[in-house]
Amino acid sequence: MNFLSLIWLILAPIIAALIIMFPYFPNHQVKVRRFAKWFASLHFVYALLFLAFFDPGMFGMSYEKELTFFGISWLKSLGISAKFAVDGIALLMVVLTTFIVLITLFMSKIHIRSKHKLYYSMIFLLESALLGIFCAKDMFLFFVFWELSLIPVYFLISQWGNTEARRAAIKFTIASFTANMFLFFGMLILYYYNFAVSNVLTANIESLNMDEKIYPLWFQITVFVNFLIGFIIRIPFVPFHNWYPDIQSKAAAPVNIMLAGILLNTGVYGLIRFNMQVFPEIFKLFAPVLMVWGIVNIIYAGCLSIVQNGIKKMVSYAQIASAGFIMIGLASLNSTGFNGAVFMAAACAIVYSALFVVISSVQFRTKTTYITSLGGIGQVMPKCMYLALIICFSAIGIPFLIMFTPKLMVLSGAMLSNLDQQLTVKIAAFIGLCSIIISAGYIMYFFYKVFCSVLLDQWKKIKDLSPQEVSILSALCLIIIYFGVYPMSIIQIYQSVSSIILDVLQV
Repeated sequence: MNFLSLIWLILAPIIAALIIMFPYFPNHQVKVRRFAKWFASLHFVYALLFLAFFDPGMFGMSYEKELTFFGISWLKSLGISAKFAVDGIALLMVVLTTFIVLITLFMSKIHIRSKHKLYYSMIFLLESALLGIFCAKDMFLFFVFWELSLIPVYFLISQWGNTEARRAAIKFTIASFTANMFLFFGMLILYYYNFAVSNVLTANIESLNMDEKIYPLWFQITVFVNFLIGFIIRIPFVPFHNWYPDIQSKAAAPVNIMLAGILLNTGVYGLIRFNMQVFPEIFKLFAPVLMVWGIVNIIYAGCLSIVQNGIKKMVSYAQIASAGFIMIGLASLNSTGFNGAVFMAAACAIVYSALFVVISSVQFRTKTTYITSLGGIGQVMPKCMYLALIICFSAIGIPFLIMFTPKLMVLSGAMLSNLDQQLTVKIAAFIGLCSIIISAGYIMYFFYKVFCSVLLDQWKKIKDLSPQEVSILSALCLIIIYFGVYPMSIIQIYQSVSSIILDVLQV
């Protein structure tokens, strides 16, 4: 379709950010907010059109476009181009990104009270960077957008968070630059070694599949580990996780939604696009280790979640624990586990964004996120309590809600895995099954302490959700229920991609 352009989809938020920051654009919070919401709504609809005209059965990339400069490719002499395309996985992440941005902007009204032009422009800059990550076909183009995402995240955390937000933003920046150092080093040596072997300068991700007969094993492991560390830090994964609960506990509520919904999935996407597709043989070699690492992540982060005093940190650790299921699914090396892992990534984005919407509504009324200071507010906020109950049940993995199917697929994939260390894999899968009890513990503890315990006197006069908050949470709950009842509507989007990746892995 000629009217569907990935370049416009990616660059439109930057144009919107420039319009907002233009000196002649009214510096009035209502006008800025309305423009941002209208633009985000239209942008989300435009992203949905890509999904509507997408052929799920098509193998390979779709909607391919190249951004040229006066008709010349970007850094053509170096084999580096600004090419964009999407497959089923990338398109799912693109639509999810535009939806989460829309939810974030609607929730920003009650929390953002200053620097409106800067805030909304940073949201759109981050959206553009994230879309570029998911659509880039070129390795260095991917890295440019990956780096670009750090700038708006730093400002969104430091400028609208609490008094300790700036320190948390610096911590995030240091962790991210550490990850980027590993990524960039891996990309550079991969780029130059590929040229040395093939005598062709290219950074096209699809052209970099490693052949063990050409590339020595030590080289593949070196580059693989560099990519792995870079993406694991962004997901985040134990023991590289400390930055995430820290920034979530100190950032503004709408920023919590954005980070929970989108930022972490860039790490998962990177693992699939680089570690799995470029280094299939090394991924098979590391798969048992990654599966055990996923189990450790679930248990360790889950235990940390239970002992937190702040509900933001509690939910952050819960999300980190859920990332362990994604790793188990990827490491199972079969279609059931892989499809479950991608589904799990999308489900986590929806569920944990919804939980942070609930937290933002509670925080706005009580001015606190400490569990010991909250209690029994379900008596005065029944709408919030019932909607939160659906979201919490989904986070646990109750049947017919969005998180049930991916957890079942991931654990089934692990049980059916044909990895070499069969005993280790089966034990890991069984422990993963038992760890669901831990997730039920910290999620229901969160729900009980906030909504069902003894109502404190200072909360007896707080008001229930506004119509806008009810609409947002109801929409999220409908999505949670719909994709829980009809999970194939998501899986069929990227099912053909999973078969390509598994063919590359030769499993």
